[in-house]
Amino acid sequence: MEYTLFKHRSYRGVISRGFGLYFTHFRLFFKASWLMAILYAAVFAALGTICAIKLPAITAEMMKQTVVQHQQLSLGVAQEYLLLGGAFIFLTLLYIVVEACTFGTVLNKLKEHQDTDTMTVPAKWFSISRKLMGRTLKGYIFSFLVILIPVVIVAGLIMLLLKFVPFAPDTLTATSLILALIIFLLAFPLIYVGMKYILNKGQGYFSVLSKNYGTGLSHWGHIFTTYLIGTMIVSILMGLFCLPIIILTQAHVMAQEGYLNGDPLGMPDYVNLLTIITFFLTGFILVYLYLPLLMIFYYMYGSIETYEKERAKNKIEI
Repeated sequence: MEYTLFKHRSYRGVISRGFGLYFTHFRLFFKASWLMAILYAAVFAALGTICAIKLPAITAEMMKQTVVQHQQLSLGVAQEYLLLGGAFIFLTLLYIVVEACTFGTVLNKLKEHQDTDTMTVPAKWFSISRKLMGRTLKGYIFSFLVILIPVVIVAGLIMLLLKFVPFAPDTLTATSLILALIIFLLAFPLIYVGMKYILNKGQGYFSVLSKNYGTGLSHWGHIFTTYLIGTMIVSILMGLFCLPIIILTQAHVMAQEGYLNGDPLGMPDYVNLLTIITFFLTGFILVYLYLPLLMIFYYMYGSIETYEKERAKNKIEI
């Protein structure tokens, strides 16, 4: 199987080449990214600790004071809740940065493959290539902003209309869902735009966006089909590996529900440590479950680029 990037392929060819490149060069990708993957797993575990352990506990304590005991919420619990919220926001932002930097180490090897049609194995196990980390992070942020802006505009228009025009709840809900679906569907070309921006230095994100969003839109069916099938395959694997953290999170929630009803927690002393370790190991594995999707997007980008170059060449010859 040849792994040349710039070749026009169907969505089946894109997906098969993506998985093929990943499995054929797994050791190379692992060696390039494992240190950042450990940092990613640590942040993932910290977020998991808040969501699975801390949040159910503080929520149960708040409900016990206000709903069960009919007391005013204590200052200590309110402060703890605010601190927890602040920690969650900070860790979420850190998670985005670390995720982008982790995938940036792999995209660095993909850029090498794009430029030379080969990839060299990193010389050291403990070296981190910082190339493309910043560009990957900027691609993340700018893509998010491009999606966020129309969402904010639509939300503002709906709020403005609600002020002057009485809408039935069902009509408002249906309209909001339709507009959200349109924005979601129009966001798919950003996968192609983001990959082109990251792998080709020299242009700003919005310059690439203005020149190439229309191209991505013209290949919307190819992008959507590739994304749908690739994501389904990867999501099934992710779901299987996420079962332990789902079960542990449910156990914590059910224990707090029992506490709220007056029962003892009944959780063994080691369960918190077990939860943290499980989230850490799951986070590390998730990095390498997601990477095949990155390879698929890489070949999808190469296929679209090849098609556009061939079409431009045919126009010139005619």
